[in-house]
Order: sequence, then C-alpha cells, then structure tokens
Amino acid sequence: MKLRGSWRKIRSRIGIRSERVAIRTHTPWYIKFGGYGLMMGVAAAVAWYLVDNSYRITGFNRDEAKAQIAKLTEDNERLKREYDLNKTLLNERESQLKVEKAAQAEFTKNLLQLQEENSSLKEDLGFLRNIMSSGSVPEGLSIANLKVEPDALPNEFRYRLLLTQGGQRKQDFKGKVQLIVRVQQDSQATTLSFPTDAELRASGGGVEFRYYQKVDGRFKIPEGAQLKSVQVRVLGLPAYDVRGQRALNF
Repeated sequence: MKLRGSWRKIRSRIGIRSERVAIRTHTPWYIKFGGYGLMMGVAAAVAWYLVDNSYRITGFNRDEAKAQIAKLTEDNERLKREYDLNKTLLNERESQLKVEKAAQAEFTKNLLQLQEENSSLKEDLGFLRNIMSSGSVPEGLSIANLKVEPDALPNEFRYRLLLTQGGQRKQDFKGKVQLIVRVQQDSQATTLSFPTDAELRASGGGVEFRYYQKVDGRFKIPEGAQLKSVQVRVLGLPAYDVRGQRALNF
C-alpha cells in the first residue's frame, strides 16, 4: 500500500497535468448593452427629476427666479437708456458751457478794448479842449499823447498817438508814420523799424487829415529782447521828409 501511494505521487509529478476549467454561461452583447442603456436612462431620469424639482427640496422657485431675471433685465435696459440720455445731455451742456465761456472771454476782451479806447478818447478830448481853450494851436505838425504799452501777446507792444496840424491849413496833410525801436538783447543794442524802409515806401498805410488824426498800432520785438526806447517819426509825402518826431525811453 505504501508503495502504491508513493508511485501515485511520483506519477502525478512527472505526468501530464490538466488545468482547471471554469464553465460560465455566455450572455449576448445586445443584452449587455441594453442593460447598460437601461441603467443610464434610469440614472438620467433620476438626475433630471432632482434638478427639475430641486426648488421643492431647497425651497427655490424657478418661476420667481425667471420673473426676477426678467425684471432685472428690464431695469438694466431702462438704466442704460437713462445713462445714454444723461450722457447726451451732459455733452450738450459741456458744449454749451464752452460756447458761453468763449462768448464771455470775447465779451471781456471787447470790454477791455472799449475801456482802453474810452480812456484814450478822454485823453485826446482833454488835449483838444486845452488847445481850444488856450486859443493857440502849435504851428505845423505836432505829436501828442504818445503811449507805448505791453499788449496781450508776449513781446508785443501797442502804441497810440494823436497828430495835430496848426497854422494855416490850406490843404490836408498826407504822410506816413514810422517807429524806430531800440532794443537790447544779450548785451547788444539793436535798432528795428516798423514798418521797414522798404515797406514804408510801398503804397498804402498812410495818414491824411487837416486838423487832427488818431494813430494806433502794434509792433513785436524778438523773444528775450528788452525794449529801451521808441521814436515816432511822421514823414510827409511825396518826399518822405521828417515833419515831426517824438521819443519815449523805457
């Protein structure tokens, strides 16, 4: 018996051994996929139900939310229209303010000019009254009330004067006015003419009067220059000879 048992053990080790085989039932593929589809459909239905009826669980009301969204959208559109309207009105107001400021600046400028002209006229009138009250008018051509003042623009000056003619006035005086301006720039003195000699002999720009004539104008000196003196010369036509002159020092 012992030998037989030992022989079986040896034969089982050196002989051909068979693997264990499991027998399973085969399920068709369409049944598997059908089951999967059914499970996915059920899961989707449950998810849709939970989402669609979530307001019942959490207290959220979809209709109220839609109404609030619609109201907020309407309020947003209304506020946008009001903003656009207010922006348009603001732009119009700003444009109107710019026009009003420009008109005010122009009015102020004109008012200052009128005040200067009024002051000048008063001085000229006072000068003429003094001449008339004294009963004597200087013979020949005279330059009175000469003034040179800085103008609004940098390096620009404004001048004005009154020309009078005394004695026998058989005819009107015809001539031109020229300014000889002396300036100092970088420790160097320079003389300027307004108008220049070439411009002076060109046609136009003259004066013609019998009793008196007011003359005013502007001239500009180079940047950085300092005005030292202004000499006014009145030249008679057609010879361009000097009939009168007067100077101011600064």
